This record gives sequence, structure tokens and C-alpha cells, in this order.
Amino acid sequence: MKLTEWFKLESLHISSSPLLLSVIGIFVLLVTSFVRILLKLYKGKSFHRDDFNSLALDPLDFRSFKLIEKAIVTPNVRLFRFAASHPEQLVNVPLGKHIYAKAWINGKEVRRPYNPINKPNQVGYFDILVKIYPAPYGLFSRYLDSLEIGDCVEFRGPKGKFEYKRNMKKRLGMIAGGTGITPMFQLIDAILNDPLERTQISLIYANHTEQDIIFRNKLESLASQFPTRLKLYFVLNQPPSSWSQGVGFINEKHIQHHLGYASSSIMILVCGPPAMTKAMMILLNKLGYKGEDIFKF
Repeated sequence: MKLTEWFKLESLHISSSPLLLSVIGIFVLLVTSFVRILLKLYKGKSFHRDDFNSLALDPLDFRSFKLIEKAIVTPNVRLFRFAASHPEQLVNVPLGKHIYAKAWINGKEVRRPYNPINKPNQVGYFDILVKIYPAPYGLFSRYLDSLEIGDCVEFRGPKGKFEYKRNMKKRLGMIAGGTGITPMFQLIDAILNDPLERTQISLIYANHTEQDIIFRNKLESLASQFPTRLKLYFVLNQPPSSWSQGVGFINEKHIQHHLGYASSSIMILVCGPPAMTKAMMILLNKLGYKGEDIFKF
């Protein structure tokens, strides 16, 4: 039997069965009604395109974020808070990762990396710390400082090779300079507030003056709250007369005394100006630390 003849016979069979026609009619009516209800519900909601994406950032494409807050942290450091396109979006930046900001300045595209200081599960916004340099330096930092609330900047990420795993080392030694404290602070805050963590942290933090110590109150509060797990040592270039901690630049004795020699139980993290990080690598090598023992942000 040909296929066309089979279809004709089936059509005659169906048309000769009133009960079957009734069942089919009821089924079509129910499906149509259900689809209409779904369409009404969908049209009644004012969704935006980004509402369907639970992640605020994309590692490949730049997305626009609105500046919603600016704050003075130290005389030359600012905190900028940027909002995601939807308040329930997750700012997906794992510990130790960074993001890139992009802007057109004086007719040229400029990009800069920044480490958000929020916890990895932050929702709706993120914060970055930026040191503002005087002209002719700090092109991007001065651009950010000139922004008004409501202005937008494009970001993408997360990026970076650092991968942190809970209790990956018994001890973390941190060496930071200036705004190089940003990835360190994020790690310190997250690790100490994780009930499953046992990692001990020692931080050597260098600045020019006492006023330049970013997050000093928060760091000292955490050290007071976790006295056996967080040790702080501040080093100042221009200390006040009453200063009792490190003076000058971070040296071999500072590292030896506060971080110790290389061992399988410790990993060293370094973040700061290029000249400083280069000098720290030399000092760490003298104390036995090798490439796999050190991560430089």
C-alpha cells in the first residue's frame, strides 16, 4: 500500500469516530489555553536581556557597569562601587582573580586590571580600590576619579592564573605594597571567615606613611578576632617618631622573621609596584623560595 493511500484510510477512520474527534478537540483546546496563559504571564513581566544571565561579568566580552558610589580611603586612594545591570546578578570573581576595565581616553582605548575586594559570592555590585596619581601619570586612575555617580565603565573578567583551594597550605605568607593589598585583603577576609578553613596568614605590608595604610582598621580587627591565624607587620618609608614596626623598605630580615624560610607548608603571595615585586623575588630566592613556592599578582 502506498503511503498516500494509508493516510487517506487513516483520515476516513478518524472522521468516522466521533469519540476520537471529541478527544482530539478537547486536547487541542487545552494546549491552546495553556499557551495563551504562558504568553500572558510572560508579557506581564518586564524582563531585560541581562536578567536571563545570572552572572554579571563575562570573561570575553566587556559589559557596562554603573558607578553608584565613590569614597575616599586614604588621601590618594579611592573606592569605586559599580552596579551590575540587575541587582540579583552574581559578581563571579573567584579569590585572587582580577577584572579588566576599559575606557576611551583622549581618543584612545585604555585598559587596566583591578582586583575586586568583595567576597566571591557578592551579588549586584563590586568594589575596586584605585590609587590616584598626579598628572602626567595615572591616566586611567585620574579618569576614574573624574567620573560622576551614574557614569558607566566597561569591565570584563574574571582573569588570572591564581587558583585558591581551601586549606591548600598550612600557612600563607603575604607581601604587599600600597594598593597591592587588594587581592590580599580579599583572601584574608574570605579565609578567616570560612568555618572550614584552618590556614594561618602572615602579612608584611609596606607603605610610605601611616596614613597610606589601606584597610588598617579592618586588618587589625581581623587580627584581634583571629589572633592565632593572622599576623600583621607594617613597614613605613616615612614613619612617625612613635612608630614601633618596620622602617624603610621590606628587607631580608623582615621576611625571615615574619614569614620564615621556605618549606612545603607555606606559600608566598606578592603584590605591589613592579620595582618592589622584583626586589621581593630576589630576597625570597635567598631564603630558599623557588618558583612553585611563590605567586606574583
